[in-house]
Amino acid sequence: MAGKHIVAIAGSGNNGGDALGAIRHLSGWGADVGAALSGHADQLRPLARRQHDILTALGMPLASVDLFSAELIIDGLLGYSAVGPPRDAIADLVRSANASRVPILAVDLPSGLHPDTGEPLGVTIRAALTVTLALPKRGLIETRSRALVGDLLLADIGIPPQVFDRLTIETRGLFVNGDLVRIIR
Repeated sequence: MAGKHIVAIAGSGNNGGDALGAIRHLSGWGADVGAALSGHADQLRPLARRQHDILTALGMPLASVDLFSAELIIDGLLGYSAVGPPRDAIADLVRSANASRVPILAVDLPSGLHPDTGEPLGVTIRAALTVTLALPKRGLIETRSRALVGDLLLADIGIPPQVFDRLTIETRGLFVNGDLVRIIR
């Protein structure tokens, strides 16, 4: 990642916090990073605000960035709990990211995609790669969403198997070979 120009597009919630946290780590690995927020920093929820404040203290750009000059865009605009289609600044960032033709990595699910049905809810990120967290969302593996999801990886975020046991979902050994498991290529 050293020397690569990577830009996060971040919403106000946890996915935004994940995207901002990702560029913080990527910066530490030598990437040239920046971020575009979907709103004012005062509207960020706790996780996104904490990551924003760390990046600000480190002097990283968190304003308007040129998506077209990036080599990778990290989509952290909308997450699982989003309701309805992307609107206003979020819709504008989705359109810009898609128009850039830069590869997009979606955090958990592409912004604008319904997590359960796989239906686009208006303008939707076209990801080259989606890294979904904990368990794959049903909508990510639907045939109709394949062009929007891209390659699909499942990331271990440290949920103990006992939690999944209560849901009768067997996850022991799932991440025995690493923190990422390829679901769909």
